[in-house]
Amino acid sequence: MALSGAISEKYHKDSPNKEHSPTLKEQETAKYVQRQWADSERAKQQVIEDSWIGLAFFTGRQWARYNRVTRIMGEDNPPPWRVRMVLNYIMPTVETLAGKLVENRPGFMAMPASSDDDDIEAARQCERLLDYVWHELKMQNKLHEAAKWMAISGTVFFKTWWDPEGGEEYEEEEEVLEAIRYGEEIEGEVGGKKSVRKMTGFPMVDVLSPLEVGWDPGAKDMESCRWMTHANMMHIDEVRERWPKKGKFVQTNAVESQDQFSQQILREFSRQSEIDDAMLDRVMVYEYFERPSPRHPDGYYAVIAGNVVLEEQDELPYGRLPFFVARHVTVPGRLHGEGLIKSIVPAQKELNKSVSQRIENKNIHAHPKWRAEKGSVDKQSFTDEPGEVIFYSRTATRPPEPLPPPPFSPEQRLIEKEQIEHIENISGVSDVTRGQASSQMSGRAIGLLADLDQTKLGPTVREFEAAIEKMASYMLWMWREYMPVPFTLQAVGRENTFEVFEFYSRQVKSTRVRVMANSMLPKHPSYRREQIMQMFQVGMLGDPADPEVQMKTRRMMEFGDMDPLYGDNDRDRNYAREEIHMLSNGKPVDVKPWENHIVHIDTHLSFMKSIDYRLLPEEAQLSFERHLAWHYYAESQQQQGRPWWEMYANAGIEDFPPTMPAAEEQPGGVAGPPAPEMGMMPPEAGMMPPGAAPGPPGGLVGGGTPELNQAVGTRGPGIADYETGFEATPR
Repeated sequence: MALSGAISEKYHKDSPNKEHSPTLKEQETAKYVQRQWADSERAKQQVIEDSWIGLAFFTGRQWARYNRVTRIMGEDNPPPWRVRMVLNYIMPTVETLAGKLVENRPGFMAMPASSDDDDIEAARQCERLLDYVWHELKMQNKLHEAAKWMAISGTVFFKTWWDPEGGEEYEEEEEVLEAIRYGEEIEGEVGGKKSVRKMTGFPMVDVLSPLEVGWDPGAKDMESCRWMTHANMMHIDEVRERWPKKGKFVQTNAVESQDQFSQQILREFSRQSEIDDAMLDRVMVYEYFERPSPRHPDGYYAVIAGNVVLEEQDELPYGRLPFFVARHVTVPGRLHGEGLIKSIVPAQKELNKSVSQRIENKNIHAHPKWRAEKGSVDKQSFTDEPGEVIFYSRTATRPPEPLPPPPFSPEQRLIEKEQIEHIENISGVSDVTRGQASSQMSGRAIGLLADLDQTKLGPTVREFEAAIEKMASYMLWMWREYMPVPFTLQAVGRENTFEVFEFYSRQVKSTRVRVMANSMLPKHPSYRREQIMQMFQVGMLGDPADPEVQMKTRRMMEFGDMDPLYGDNDRDRNYAREEIHMLSNGKPVDVKPWENHIVHIDTHLSFMKSIDYRLLPEEAQLSFERHLAWHYYAESQQQQGRPWWEMYANAGIEDFPPTMPAAEEQPGGVAGPPAPEMGMMPPEAGMMPPGAAPGPPGGLVGGGTPELNQAVGTRGPGIADYETGFEATPR
């Protein structure tokens, strides 16, 4: 008798007379898909066994055994005195490995369709789109789950598809024909437009274990795989909602689906001995994909549940298989890989056995066995109570006596330690991987060992990156094909600034995506910062006293949260960007002495090295150079310790600090430059900063910017002379 849940019974009561009469073609389709799934199940029998054992050992059920007949995990019933100790070294090993693999998110690089500037900018916006989709789908969490499946079973699949009900709502006007009625008769139709609310849709990614996916048994890789099947336990509500025409004929049958993996894992690993209503209201749905062939020139796609064909079409959705595979250890000549747990299970078993035997030996010492003649003493008299008196029959020839327990073997602890070392050596997860190092090791030695330790993750990381590359390209293609309206993206742009812009599907001119090689490998910021600090101290990055070098060093050390303390914040940079916009449009901009000149110089130089600057008119480029020269000049004055408001006091402006020394008392006796309208006016053509020597602007040699003339620091190749103003003194 078939079992059913409460929700399934409610559906049956509401529509008891609905019976499905499949056509001959539907019967053949259901039989064909089920046979393909059965063939894949027989071919991946070893994968199923390894996955079950891996799951059992990962969750601590390390005394269970896999039954190849029933294909489920079973446990013995040992006597109460038997010790079944579990020291689960596998779980932290897998967790450490998974954490290392997904510590850094992949670095996307969208390939432009050509070398044209518009195509390059479109590719950059595609990268922002991928970053947005990656965040919205919580892909880092899904990658963590995938990394665990790779360690447990050796193989994991990513299934990517377009959800038409996802995304955001939008309104669209549609042509609607309304009937003109006169009483009960229809005399004509009139056209009109009606606003309809729809969903934009959104790409989706599912992480699937090899036990939920069936594939062509003869496939060596995804390129040679002809067909694939996804077996998914779906709730009866979802089935009837997605397929309203045929879904009403689907009935749950819990007894029939007990042999399926999804049912087994719910029952076995949730410690449920019986099937509950949550499982009874679900039905196994098979989604079958087949590549184009002479039988199906455009491919084939079918969805069945039981004997009901929910969907069928002679065309492969999206024109390709929507699966992407990643393996922990690849094996030549076959699609699935080898997992981490399988190789360390023998060492884990021996460790559990040794510890259990040692505890049993300890129990014998605490409560030893007794030797007594039969019938001479009551068996219940032997307890572990201290000082207890045991009465025995005088007919016995000798009183009961305890048997000496076997001594502890000194080799037993050595065997346990040896098994732990085996687990670490085979898995590659050692103390260095876990961040545990000897106190006698230097920081540089720890960093070098950590870098060497990460090389073991290289093949697995490359598998991840290859799958992510294909998946990201697939997402861009689906976005271009199925996104109906412009989508508002909120992304983090360059220099960690927020960007909000409208993204059009036509901007996806190329769907080729690359992931920066080894971008997902773990990095060690502490060791890297130590190296950068040493380079900074010896002057390899520039003059340590130069504020621009200090700002560059902070960026390299990834101390972004400390930038506001030093003035390198978004407000100053946005102000500098506004200046760039105004100068590009030919508007003069004053250089204020209280501005953060280091940030302005850095922002302007970044723009002046771009193609946008080279396309500006010559007059606009000259304005940029003059503006930058004034920033260098103002910054050089700050470097000499002169307050920026000194120039206003020397100009005779009232209400400034009365303790400000006069111009005659300044070093060198040179007053600051005049400041009309409380600012520093940009120089005219050929005009030099006040107090500077004749020739090019202060801090410049031979014209142009200090960078173009290989100047050192922000003050040019010379050192400012405190006695003679701001003339550059040669080194």
